[in-house]
Amino acid sequence: MSTKQEQATIGTTFHAYRFNLKDPNEKILYEELAAKLEAQGLRCFETWGGKGKHYMPELDGKHIELEPEFLFENQWNTAPIEGVSANGLRVFDWAQDYMERERAQVAQGHYLDQTAEMQEARRARFACGYCGKQYQARAWLPEFCTACLDSEYLKVSDLPLLRLRCVTNKAKREDLTPEERDRLLPAYKSAQLHGSTVRGRKRIAEKRARIEREYREKTAAAKTEHDGLLWLMDHGLSVDNVIFYSHTGRFCFGWRKPVEPEVQSEILDIISEFPFSYEIKCADGRTLSAGGDE
Repeated sequence: MSTKQEQATIGTTFHAYRFNLKDPNEKILYEELAAKLEAQGLRCFETWGGKGKHYMPELDGKHIELEPEFLFENQWNTAPIEGVSANGLRVFDWAQDYMERERAQVAQGHYLDQTAEMQEARRARFACGYCGKQYQARAWLPEFCTACLDSEYLKVSDLPLLRLRCVTNKAKREDLTPEERDRLLPAYKSAQLHGSTVRGRKRIAEKRARIEREYREKTAAAKTEHDGLLWLMDHGLSVDNVIFYSHTGRFCFGWRKPVEPEVQSEILDIISEFPFSYEIKCADGRTLSAGGDE
């Protein structure tokens, strides 16, 4: 079995536990288990139970396959588990249900056998602190992530977050040294201006296309407004009570005050040859329209 990146999955054993802490013997067993897991460097991830509860007795003692495509500090995505989940599950190195009412009475959750392969997978995986992109450690590993240099939201003050860190290292990333800043800042400026990734270049291209489209639309609307208002004025009509709605492409008579019947008839006599769509808001509540789809 393999991931989308054709990486082999990692096998381990899933253990579910539930202890009755009111029973002195079970409480001792739980404390011994917790001490064993803590000695391995694990920290208990404790959250509310319910639909996503961590206690899964149906998997106790079963072999499961972990997907190494994207790694976390304390959790894993599993490959599909037959009869349990066709899409896989999110499991933890050690997780326990938070049970408010039974907190002093029950401890239940799960843990995974920690294998050398699991530890090596994490040791060899580095991540960006800004975008989260992960890099596999090889003979050469960049110091900083380049995948988000052209992000429209990335600020200069965010650049230290691009420092790659092992996924298990949650310490605060150091500020840039003057030498690192001198190296990274030109790349940042270039990426922000020109795009450095397929995503960034696509975003810039889409922005350019949107600017061109809006220019054409606004230019066409401005020309229609210009030509229409001048046509009306050239034919002896006042345009004080006329407005052009660019979103509909239609001129409106009576937008300030409805047109009285006597004025309406005069307008209709003149605009029978008006080359644009229009509507007249009449004093009797009717709206007369013509042009366009009429």
